[in-house]
Amino acid sequence: MQDRDTTEGIADRDPAASRTLNAVILGAQRCGTTSFAQLLDTHPDICLARGKEAHWFDDALVQRDGVSTERWANRFSHYAGQPVLLDATPSYLYLPGCIEALYRHNPNLKVIAVLRDPAERARSQYAHERQRGVETGRYWQALQLESRRLAADRNPLAPNSPARVSSFRDRGRYSRQIGRLLEWFPDALVLRFDELVNESATTAQRVTEHLGVTPFPSPVTLKWLNRRRLSRPLSPLDALVRRSFRADMRATEDLLGWQRGSLASARLGRRSLRRPAGDAG
Repeated sequence: MQDRDTTEGIADRDPAASRTLNAVILGAQRCGTTSFAQLLDTHPDICLARGKEAHWFDDALVQRDGVSTERWANRFSHYAGQPVLLDATPSYLYLPGCIEALYRHNPNLKVIAVLRDPAERARSQYAHERQRGVETGRYWQALQLESRRLAADRNPLAPNSPARVSSFRDRGRYSRQIGRLLEWFPDALVLRFDELVNESATTAQRVTEHLGVTPFPSPVTLKWLNRRRLSRPLSPLDALVRRSFRADMRATEDLLGWQRGSLASARLGRRSLRRPAGDAG
């Protein structure tokens, strides 16, 4: 990786003038990013891309040539002088080439990621793709087919590629994604989904400090949009999926300096993370 460029340019003085983002929420998918972005859009110093997800840097053409004037105008025609221009596209954290393309776009980008219990996230993604009609099988069938689908994926950036729509467990293996993110953006702010939901005001303050803007003028509460109810109680399948993430959850928590077990959601319960007798892994 090249050295970070800290030289101030026109993008730092007026990001809109040179079609430069200076903030991004890049994932993970199904981790409350829509709710989070809409909350930030209410801040007077933040201009959110129209439609919330610009989907620039998960496009091979943009990765090669950069953001065109037309694409910029389509997403930021409503810009009114706000110091922060924000894109919130969750796929950037997972899909190949996105982190590097973001760095080339602006090495001083303020980056935010949100992580959710990966077993809960996987079921939420499945429900989303099932509702869209992209996934037609049962949850266990989708999980069974995932590795085969991903192995056959020749163009992860294509619309409705297996990487986009069938990566139920793979997207939840956060440690390699966060490790790559921190290589390029070591100052990235990584939050937990439960912090957004249960500690909205405190989390909002951390975010405004990270973005370098004034605090919200009044107390804020996150409205959890796109919410999907998970099976209750914890099903045997959910328990197996959760257990498959155990090592990666620990690796992610260690990487971020989080307390062990902090990624586990009370909504799915914590019993499936208990180490079976004789298991030293």
